[in-house]
Amino acid sequence: MAGAVCRTWQRSTLLPGLFSSLKAQISTFPILRSTQEETSVLSESERVKQERKMSSAMRLYLQRKRDHDIFISSEEAEFEMGRQHLANMMGMDHATMTQENIDESIEYLFPSGLVPEARPIMKPPKEIFPRQKEAEFDAQGRPYQTFFYTRKPDLQNRIFKLRDSIEAVTIFGERLAKQGKRADPQQVLDMGQMADSRWITKDELSSLTLELITDSDHREFVNVLERLVSLPFSYRVRDEIFSYRVSEGISLSKQTYLVPEHDEKGRAFVEFEGQRKTAWAHVRVTKPGSGGVVIKHAEHPHYLMDLGYFFALKERLAIMYPLQFTKLLGLVDLDITVKGGGVSAQAGAVRYALSMCLRSFVEKSVVDDMKINGLLTQDIRVRERKKPGKSGARKNYTWKRR
Repeated sequence: MAGAVCRTWQRSTLLPGLFSSLKAQISTFPILRSTQEETSVLSESERVKQERKMSSAMRLYLQRKRDHDIFISSEEAEFEMGRQHLANMMGMDHATMTQENIDESIEYLFPSGLVPEARPIMKPPKEIFPRQKEAEFDAQGRPYQTFFYTRKPDLQNRIFKLRDSIEAVTIFGERLAKQGKRADPQQVLDMGQMADSRWITKDELSSLTLELITDSDHREFVNVLERLVSLPFSYRVRDEIFSYRVSEGISLSKQTYLVPEHDEKGRAFVEFEGQRKTAWAHVRVTKPGSGGVVIKHAEHPHYLMDLGYFFALKERLAIMYPLQFTKLLGLVDLDITVKGGGVSAQAGAVRYALSMCLRSFVEKSVVDDMKINGLLTQDIRVRERKKPGKSGARKNYTWKRR
């Protein structure tokens, strides 16, 4: 009897406590939701208070940047939707559809006689609408960048990073030099590896930084880059260096071929100018032809010669090789004008100009083979200058003990 009374008393005392604990736990969920809502309301109210405290110019600047971001995001959504519709119309996959496919599709859908200026374009919004600088300071007026007060923070920040890379590469090179190790000659950024590219121009740097770049600013920027490239281990920051170089080899391969014109006899002809060292050559290729070759010097245009202008067999073979490679030997006429340099440099200039002209008369597969064989690559090698204290570019004077 006493045990039953004790168990009844325990149930009567434990159950109310259990119910009250469960009720307390359940009641915390609406409290958490109300706390989050209150936090968002407080953050919104704080943002409104901060905007009230800032100046009207700062408020207008932040509002303009916010509106621009919303506009660009909406335009990107419309561009993506239009790209999907265009891919469905052309029977293509929109995920793999490139900008070149988009341009070709628009050219196919619209009349062929339409002037290119009147043909509509479809490009990403970031390529059409001008870029706008990101917010450089917060609502309290604190600048994000440490170079904000230099008037050109983005440019100075890039120069600072390049100089930091110079210091890091120099320290790395000195450490390896103490160990008797040298840079890998296959990776050193010499003239050969950077031949098909150039440094960005002042206008390109200005559009990249969205700042007004002067000639002195651009000169200082290029000097820092050249100082970095001159280091033997500069290939460790190759990606950073080539981010400021514009590849000309890619633009050359993507450029449209020379469109043949027609003379008074109705024959198609193409003209191109080539250079090699200090030599210059102007080549005119006419098709159909009988294989005639006319060579003249710019300083003596009245003296017309054939391939015998070049005495050595090596120069003659260099000029005839592009014709033999494209199987157009005896099918075209050549009118060549040369000037400057020596006979070897003139033959190299004629070979390059002739190859560029012959691309307009062959198929694309032949053009690809010409690129592989180096016919469409200009030889940019020049004579190395003499060094002070030496008898030549690299040759030293004979050392004598006495």
